[in-house]
Amino acid sequence: MALRHLVRGIAAETDYGTTAELVTLAVAGLEESLSRRVRESADSYHGFLLDLVREAQEEERRRIARELHDRIGHGLSVAHQQLALSEAYRASDAARASAKTGMVQQAIQETMENLRQLTSELHPQTPVKSLEKSLIGFLEEMEDDEVSIVLDLSGDESWAEPRVRDEAFLIVREALRNALAHGNPPMVLVRVNIAPHELSASVRDNGRGFDPGAVRGHGVGMTSMRERAELLGGQVVITSDPGQGCLVELFVPLKRRSRGRRDV
Repeated sequence: MALRHLVRGIAAETDYGTTAELVTLAVAGLEESLSRRVRESADSYHGFLLDLVREAQEEERRRIARELHDRIGHGLSVAHQQLALSEAYRASDAARASAKTGMVQQAIQETMENLRQLTSELHPQTPVKSLEKSLIGFLEEMEDDEVSIVLDLSGDESWAEPRVRDEAFLIVREALRNALAHGNPPMVLVRVNIAPHELSASVRDNGRGFDPGAVRGHGVGMTSMRERAELLGGQVVITSDPGQGCLVELFVPLKRRSRGRRDV
């Protein structure tokens, strides 16, 4: 707009003084317009950056909550349960009570190491190398004579990347821990199937069940499971009714891998 006025002024005027004034006004107008647009763009970009920072901070808080709940909380839960079993066996089976005490010490040591890793730049623990062995190890930690637990794992674990195996283990472990801690089931069936295109898992118990919609805040454990699955591009589906047990299902799509490629 200012340039058009300037051109018309130059064409109509022969007085160089008037032309100079028109040029000065045009330049001043352009400068003001550009300055205003720069300020508007800067304010908009500043708001955009603040939104990104807030989103990153919120995601980091959720990640820390997951790590504390799934790693530190798990270790403390195992130590508490094994300590209770040690006390229960003390009078009738001293050797078994001593073994449980040893497991308490091991759980505490592992929890301390996980805590050290979390406080050292929140570095996660070493990824799971064998999903089956890790689940078997967890079941041995949570041994309970009153609950029958069946584990069925099929497929080739090398089809899943280490990060997928690690997150899948934490999700299945949390589902198992919830079933044992809250469901009071006589039996729990754990199935894991790893195909080239998908890792699927389920934890089914025949315990007391619950109403998922009535869980306050959806529960830290349930939220943690769902968030971990979503980070892998997958999902967790929880089905339960009071008195009807509970079914937790995990579905994670897997990337196609080159033939012959295996983890070492």
